[in-house]
Amino acid sequence: MFLTASVECGKYFKFDRGTLTLADRQLRLEIDGRCQFDVSLSSIQKIVWHWYSFSGALEVTIAGQSYFLSFVPRSSALSAWYNGLSTGRRWRAALEGRPAPERATGPRLFQRIAQIVVLGCLALLSMAVAVDPAVSALIRILSSTFAVGAGLGVIVLLGRGAIAIGAALRGKK
Repeated sequence: MFLTASVECGKYFKFDRGTLTLADRQLRLEIDGRCQFDVSLSSIQKIVWHWYSFSGALEVTIAGQSYFLSFVPRSSALSAWYNGLSTGRRWRAALEGRPAPERATGPRLFQRIAQIVVLGCLALLSMAVAVDPAVSALIRILSSTFAVGAGLGVIVLLGRGAIAIGAALRGKK
């Protein structure tokens, strides 16, 4: 198996960009053309995939030295963030000896949750305007109509999510 990816090494504001390569069960990190490590997978002391990185970053300990490697570029656009998560999931599967995931569900799930939250907030705000007696009747009617539409949108998204979860659970059996 051969994988290569751009990574950022380091936490917080101090980080370096480099290239991570996995070939013939050897893991190699190069930063600015200098090899930081080139080790066999069996000599890695610890690999941690932190829950908060959604498999977009890992912390690897080699010869007592810890390296935080992120596949998600800092200050990136949403599409680069999704690509980094997808790359991280492929790397995680490879390092754990599993087949690579066929498609990334995380970005879609995140997007659906964001849509539900935004629509729910809009429904609540519109409903607050619709029940305010100080607002004109036309604005109250328009706000209540929008609140109902946003609320129905939330219900549809939740229903589609429940159906997708049910199908995924049936497929795993």
